[in-house]
Order: sequence, then C-alpha cells, then structure tokens
Amino acid sequence: MLASKTYIPLLKTRISEVEAFNFLSDESKQLTFPIFLLRPWPNANFLEHCVNKIAEAADSQPFALGLDAERFGYQSGKVAQQEFDALFDSHLGYKAYFDFLEEIPDAVPVLQPSTSAENILRQLGNATELDRGLVVHQRRGVSQQLSDTVLNLPPIPTDTVFVLDAGWGRDVLQMEAWALPIAERILDAVPDAEIVVMASSFPDSFSHIIGNAEEIAHENGFVEAMRQQLQAANLKYGDWASTRLSQNGGGGSIPARIDISRPSSWQIFRADPSADQNYLDMAGAAQAHPCFSTMPDCWGKQKVAETDGNKEGITGVKMNTSARINAHMTLRAGAEVTLDSDEQPYED
Repeated sequence: MLASKTYIPLLKTRISEVEAFNFLSDESKQLTFPIFLLRPWPNANFLEHCVNKIAEAADSQPFALGLDAERFGYQSGKVAQQEFDALFDSHLGYKAYFDFLEEIPDAVPVLQPSTSAENILRQLGNATELDRGLVVHQRRGVSQQLSDTVLNLPPIPTDTVFVLDAGWGRDVLQMEAWALPIAERILDAVPDAEIVVMASSFPDSFSHIIGNAEEIAHENGFVEAMRQQLQAANLKYGDWASTRLSQNGGGGSIPARIDISRPSSWQIFRADPSADQNYLDMAGAAQAHPCFSTMPDCWGKQKVAETDGNKEGITGVKMNTSARINAHMTLRAGAEVTLDSDEQPYED
C-alpha cells in the first residue's frame, strides 16, 4: 500500500488540519498517505459534510479514515454527532463503521480497539471483504497490544499497514524502547510487513519564547534509531504533522505567533506579551530570518508572505496552525514541485 509513499501523517479532521492537507501540491499528495481521525465538522448538521471535506482534500488519493475517540459522546444537538457516535457500535466487528467506509471511495479502514479476540477477527473479515487494506494503529500508553492480537488471528488482510505511534514526547530512547520489541514481533511473523514509525514532539508551551527561538523536532531521531536497529525492515516515516495533544485554553489573550517548519526543527516567532506587536510584526521577523528562504514554495509559506496585519495571510492561531502544518507536510513528503499554480482560497 505504501510502496510509492514517503510520508504518513496522522491528522484529526479539524478545520486547520484538513485545510493544510487540502492545499498540498498534487505531487506532495501523491507521496503522502494520510491517516485521518474523523470527528464531526464544526457547526455542520450532518457527518457527511466532514467526509466531503476530507475527500475533496485527498483529491482521489487513498487515505485511512479512523475514528477520533476523543470526540465520542460529545454533548451536541447536531445529527452529525449522533451519526458519529453510531460508528462506535462494536456489533459484528464494527460493521456500522465498515459499512460507512464502503460508501467513501479511497477510504482505508483503521482497526478499532477491542478487548475481544472475536471482535478483532470479525473486523479482519470486514476489512478483507471491503478489500482496501487495513491500518493497525498501535499507540504507546495503551495496554492492549492490537498488533499482537492481529498476528495471532491470521489471515491478515492484504495490504495491512502497522502504525507504531509513540505519541507525544521528546525522549527518543523511551520511544525506541517501546516501539522496537513491537516491531520485532511484527517482523518475526510477517517479515515483509509495512511498518510506519511515528511520534510528535511539537512544543506544548511557548511562554519561554520572546522574539524567536528554534525548537528541535525529535521525530527524526526516533525514526532513524528504529531504522538502524531494523535495517532490513520496510519502515516508513510518520508523525502528527506538527500537532500535539489537545489542550484546553488557559484564558487571556494569546501573543501573536508564527511557526516556521524546518527539516529537523521549528523556528518560533512569538510576540512580546508586554509590547504592541501583531502578526505583521511576526511575519516580518520570520521573512527576515534565514530559515524562510530555505522553505519550499508551498501554500503555508505563501500565507506568511501575504500577512498584512489585517485580513490577509496569517490572521490568527488557526491560520498559523494551517500554514505550519502545510509547510511541515510539504517538507516531509519531499516533493520537487511544492506549489500548484491554480490554488484557490479555502472556504469552510
């Protein structure tokens, strides 16, 4: 499934993340296999609206579509939330979820967690019947070893991809200690298995930055350490596309900030909370820094360049997030063509 892919990002279906993927160049999309975790689109009455946004962004390229369990049971009067919650029905191996995917061209199923071996076996059967492959998403910190359960219940569906997700963190040795034995067990059972190794180290706080600072990305070190240990394995690079765990707002005004993605780090430009600085100031500082000229010509870079302190370019937190994610995915995909000439403004 991943033979022609260079990058596997894990994305939630928030506006900023879908928007960032939507504006990747055609070549970047061809080199990328995104794993979307579905949740209802903000203010949409029906779940179909979010599915349409994902399909539009994917542009006929295959993508995995899992469920964002963090959003299950959210208090909402929208039909979209009811439709979403119904997909978590585990009856007959999450048949409701697999039936839902059948109506979405190019969508690849993600194995749903279950402590029941019978349920997992039924899911494997449902995936085989759907015949689009399967993603087994194993997360660090979750006691159930989905990959082990699957390996004990052959046959595995054709084009099964194992994703070893070390989660958010900055301790490469700790990540490797978790992922290596799982990868070894998978390879012992399926020597030619496609394995994605991913993590996230995007900063969880910026209060220590005034002006600009470089924040190191630790995903590179983690994936390279795994490749050194498993040199004969078919390992693919993945990450959370420069996102982090969900956080609750701390209240108060947020200083203007622009994040520039670099090959192994992020350059953060953050306004002084005690000074009268805005996004135009931060965009100017970013464009004057050497890192800006080395960025690929992508939609995210374009947004920074268009910033006028008013209604164009980076206007707030959401647009900064979209631009950063788009630039990050462009870098990770490694496409030679990074900006399409016919890009149009995005509409929610």
